Amino acid sequence: MYKKSLATLALVAALSACQTTSNLEDLQSLECNYPDSPEVQAPQWVCGSPVKGLEVSAVGYAKKSIGGLSVMNNISSTNARAELGRQFKVSAESMIKNAITSSNVTSSDAEKTEETVTELSENIEKNVSSFVLTNSRIITRKVSPNGGLYTLVGMDKKTYDENLLQLAEKTTESDPALWNKFSDQKTESSLSDALNKLLK
Repeated sequence: MYKKSLATLALVAALSACQTTSNLEDLQSLECNYPDSPEVQAPQWVCGSPVKGLEVSAVGYAKKSIGGLSVMNNISSTNARAELGRQFKVSAESMIKNAITSSNVTSSDAEKTEETVTELSENIEKNVSSFVLTNSRIITRKVSPNGGLYTLVGMDKKTYDENLLQLAEKTTESDPALWNKFSDQKTESSLSDALNKLLK
């Protein structure tokens, strides 16, 4: 009975493994179709696939409008830039926090250091939410068979890094006393220096 149970479990595990592999293969072989024209194949970027040469990218959409292509361009570009901003903010907040925590803290007061890092994190979140990306650009556009417009916007690594460092400077300038407090607890390297090390 025990051996039979083990054999059954082994069979279930094997089938599960096959199913997982099959699902992964299915996912990798899936074609990208236009969301508003599911029967028609679309460029991979329409489905959010990474684009070579871009550090971060996003897709915006505008449905067919009687206002014409100009109105649709504005809508899809605005949507794409909003999504690009959201992606940047998530990754920037994470990277700045990593830069802070990876800095060489010299203070022996761990509790004081932790409190400072918490304050800094709150300061970062506040600045990230109001940060405006610069030099993101429209990469390409595509009209779907149903007349909807898809717009791809993005930033290369150089532009991404420049925006990240601008955000670091804005964050530092927004509360000098807080950053001075942090500087007292670490080596002379600045937040920008720490970020530059992470970006290399």
